[in-house]
Amino acid sequence: MARTFTYPRPRPRGLLGRKLEADEQLVLGAGLVGGLLVAWIVTSILLKIAGFVLVAGVCAWATLVPYRGRTYLRWFEIHRTYRKLLRDGSLLYKSKVPYAGRFADGRRVPVDVPVGVPRDMDWITARTAFGEIAIVLQPHELMFTATIEVEGQRDFGSLDTVDKEALIRAYEHLLKTTADSGGRIRRLQWISRVIPTDPNAHARDARSRRDPESPSWLEQSYDELIRRVAVTAEDRRLLMAVGIPYTSDLVAEARRYSTLHEGYAITLGQEIEAFIRTLGRGQLRHVRNLDESALASYLHHAYDPSHWIDDTTGMDRVTCWPAVLDARDKKHMASRSWEGSENSWYSMTAWVRELPVLPVGINFLAPVLLYIQDIILSVSVVMHLVPTDQAITEAMADATNELGQADKKAGRIEDPREQKAQSASLSTMRDIADGAAGTRLAAWITVTSSNRDALRRDADTVRAAAMRAGLRLDWCDEEHHRAFANTLPFTGGLLKEGL
Repeated sequence: MARTFTYPRPRPRGLLGRKLEADEQLVLGAGLVGGLLVAWIVTSILLKIAGFVLVAGVCAWATLVPYRGRTYLRWFEIHRTYRKLLRDGSLLYKSKVPYAGRFADGRRVPVDVPVGVPRDMDWITARTAFGEIAIVLQPHELMFTATIEVEGQRDFGSLDTVDKEALIRAYEHLLKTTADSGGRIRRLQWISRVIPTDPNAHARDARSRRDPESPSWLEQSYDELIRRVAVTAEDRRLLMAVGIPYTSDLVAEARRYSTLHEGYAITLGQEIEAFIRTLGRGQLRHVRNLDESALASYLHHAYDPSHWIDDTTGMDRVTCWPAVLDARDKKHMASRSWEGSENSWYSMTAWVRELPVLPVGINFLAPVLLYIQDIILSVSVVMHLVPTDQAITEAMADATNELGQADKKAGRIEDPREQKAQSASLSTMRDIADGAAGTRLAAWITVTSSNRDALRRDADTVRAAAMRAGLRLDWCDEEHHRAFANTLPFTGGLLKEGL
């Protein structure tokens, strides 16, 4: 029998168990104060009640009631930020790399990054037993990130159910040991990048280059080689970005070396090397580290797919960004590089609002990851690893919240959806107590096409595939530039711990 996974259906929550942001608290407080002020000014009892309910109710509705998948206050902030960026010109980015030049010692002059990308990043090169790796410090996020390319040790799709379940358990063990090992890695981001390719390109190139005067044995040998080469219609890459929080303990250890930069490189390099050695526990094979040129090439490719991922010539922390990024359109963003044509590539990003509500099989993401053809796609899942003690505390709070919100009045039939949410919360609490790792995750999907019409068609295809997988998508209108950055290997897309 196939193993199934059940995710609780998110429900609109009240104040109980919900953390309100500062602007939401301000609006609620203003509504309460405004309602009391109206009740104090007005003389009639009916007008006092009506005024208080009207002022306080409108503020409560704008802050708490779901509206177009979020709340009215959240949409108000999105509109305000979009109009502000539109006025100051930030949504139209033009790279200054051609005019920045270099320092006398060969170093690149830093340039501004596109809108949506973490600001003031600092790049560090660390050495490991598996090669050099680029570590990016994001000061505003208080996070170090590094990226490696991995692949499965075995073909997951060709395995039987028992072997698939064993692989899932091995991956769960990897997450648990990473969370509870006492190491510094607290975030993992998985990026599945799918790029359509031409499987007959090599054969056509061989025919065009064939020398009619070459010996027959050489032609036969080359024809046999072409037949043996496995060429597919898609290039699939699986990247894993690891996130290490910036802490005082890390700074103190880095200060033991001659410079802080060297201390970060050595300390974080050792941490990442130790993590790479544990990948075998999750049935994963390490392919390569992404050093500065490889990471820069991938970032440039994400904005302009005509730049091939493995083309690292001239790529560094400055040339990784696109030549032009236009995010002024509410429905998509456009970008291009210098090396391609003048035509832009168009991208849309959606966040996965809801995971499957009904029980699903192990391959429930296959409609999105495997069955979509001829579409440039990035699927990003960001996981924040939570130690077991903290995870079970949060699970107990969530279960208490679910039980506390249940309406169990006498004579009322209990909503079966509430029963499922309560049982899922209790099951999660028991699973963590039995040794399962706690994770907090968010998922994002970016679709890229060569023109607007193709982008709309591809977005509809991805939405239909997501529905078959039991996912619900929300396209990030007016903030595609920021959502797009969540599918880059910067472990973005989740609030910092404690917020």
